[in-house]
Amino acid sequence: MTPIQRVRLIVPAAAVVAVVLWLTVGRGGSTDGELMASGTVEAVEADLGFQIPGRIDGITVREGDAVSDGSELAHLDRSDLTAQRTAATAQLAVSRAGLTELQTGTRDEEIGQARAAERAARRRLTDARRELDRSRRLFEGGAISQQMLDNRQTALEIAEADHEQATERLRMLETGPRRERIDAQSATVRLAEATIAQIDATIDNTKIVAPFDGIVTVRHREPGEIVGAGTPVLTVMNPAERWVRIYLRQDVVGRVSLGGTVTITADSYPEREYRGRVTYISSEAEFTPRNVQTTEERVKLVFEVWVNITEDPSFDLKPGLAADVRIHDRNPR
Repeated sequence: MTPIQRVRLIVPAAAVVAVVLWLTVGRGGSTDGELMASGTVEAVEADLGFQIPGRIDGITVREGDAVSDGSELAHLDRSDLTAQRTAATAQLAVSRAGLTELQTGTRDEEIGQARAAERAARRRLTDARRELDRSRRLFEGGAISQQMLDNRQTALEIAEADHEQATERLRMLETGPRRERIDAQSATVRLAEATIAQIDATIDNTKIVAPFDGIVTVRHREPGEIVGAGTPVLTVMNPAERWVRIYLRQDVVGRVSLGGTVTITADSYPEREYRGRVTYISSEAEFTPRNVQTTEERVKLVFEVWVNITEDPSFDLKPGLAADVRIHDRNPR
């Protein structure tokens, strides 16, 4: 099984300030063939936790570490689960051995022993019958008592029972186990296998693995702490999913198209330019966010636009950084 992952957006408060900047630009920041806007870099983050409660046994990463998709980042104490798995594995071995014995059938040696036991029981039965006949004749002649005759009768009954038991055992060994016994033992094997699979699934839930190639931004917990299911332990950001959120007035949004190329700059790196692409244009207009200072600006209708960052190999544009976007107008005026 995968850890609890709650994906959210990094939306710094400075994003609203960017709206104000754009609205200022919107009145005179459009140049021939280009539109200018300002916004803030945002990104996708995942809060990672365990699917079961327990004590954290180890965390292998710290804030700022790069992680690869599927790598183990943290794990809970597994000593109890390991012991359960060892016991379940032993039980599975016993069940499989019993099934193999039933499927293989009886060995020739066991059948030979059963035949010898049946012959011996048959001889004892013959002797008991002979002794009872002789005792009856002696009793009729007054040579023995009723008690001795009764003892011979009891000995015969015991010999008959022994012979019947030996005969039945020989028949069972020669016939082999019933289909029902084999089916029952097969079910026992499957139950043991399911128990191990269940334990393995629980062990998987004691791990936190990276859901994508990313960077650890927050380490919420430390080894030794007891955490509940779903409690965030690490936060990982996906640097491949970064964008700049901007707002465009309704009278200029028609000059922008999905997939359009843009150039991004930031005050932190004024000498550098970064490439981007328009990936989202809101289908409905909205009023400028209420944080905008003036009533005049608040009543303006704008469209939300996302510009994905496509070229930033050195990861300069970090979430929360203010950025300027120059959109290459598809329909310059």
